[in-house]
Amino acid sequence: MSEDVEMSILVRRSNLLVPVTDTVAVAECWRCNADAVTLDLYSVPSAGKVSARGLVKDAIGMAGRAASEVFVRVDKTFLHADLDAAIWPGLTGIMLSRVESAAEVLEAADAVTALERKRGIAVGSLVFVVMVESSRAVWDIRAIATASKRVSQVALDEQSLAASLGFEPLDDLDPFEYARGRIVVEAIAAQVAPVGMAYPLSARPREDSAQVLHEAATKAKNLGMKGIVCPYASWVEPVNKAFTPTEELVVWNTRVREAFAAGVAAGTAAVPLDGKMIDVPVDEWAIVVLATADACAKRDAQKQAAMQACAAGQR
Repeated sequence: MSEDVEMSILVRRSNLLVPVTDTVAVAECWRCNADAVTLDLYSVPSAGKVSARGLVKDAIGMAGRAASEVFVRVDKTFLHADLDAAIWPGLTGIMLSRVESAAEVLEAADAVTALERKRGIAVGSLVFVVMVESSRAVWDIRAIATASKRVSQVALDEQSLAASLGFEPLDDLDPFEYARGRIVVEAIAAQVAPVGMAYPLSARPREDSAQVLHEAATKAKNLGMKGIVCPYASWVEPVNKAFTPTEELVVWNTRVREAFAAGVAAGTAAVPLDGKMIDVPVDEWAIVVLATADACAKRDAQKQAAMQACAAGQR
């Protein structure tokens, strides 16, 4: 297995959105097993912004107790005040809401660099999750995704996109096939991970059964998405499962690699396996699948160890 492939895989399957003002949710979110937790400043009403910012520093430590990455979702209207409240040791990065241009990403990147220096954080270490919420942002996604090396993910918010376009989406008619496809293609071309749920939960998010959520998340993965921003804690486990290669996939792709290696050793680059032809592209995909499975297993073991340590500390 290629070590370079494994190192390039970002395991951020689930990113749980938690209102920073919900002190109970903040205190308990470490139990949810999310790969990342985003503390939400953006949704706080203007009258409560100042007091909410005062909660962020301590909330970062609580959200990251079980090895979840920790982000803060900021409001671009109050960008500099929100960033000043958000950037402290322990933070993984910033979720930028309502981004519409590369210039906005660069403005945020410059502000973050200054705060990294001020707070003793390694310059360039904090990353961005960029929220795409308007037709302009979808149109300019290439420039947005490539604006800064800090951009690690671009997330399509279809609920906000529908509102910006002035209509109420219906469950039986998907209006965002183009937008979703454009985000996936442009993001992956820029070596940035596209993030989003499958329709209709993408545009009409709600709690549902684990089976429904798993099916929707699996569809999102098969559409090219690499993770999902979860508005509810109940989404986390189905999403993690959907974006983790199954045991059957691991077994099959292990056999693919073995059969292909044997074929190469025998002087051929195409070999039959269970009625299928295994050639270079199939072997290359097997490498990715196995590396993803290994990276997910390591990430899950890291979180499990941290959760057990937290639970032991509460006894």
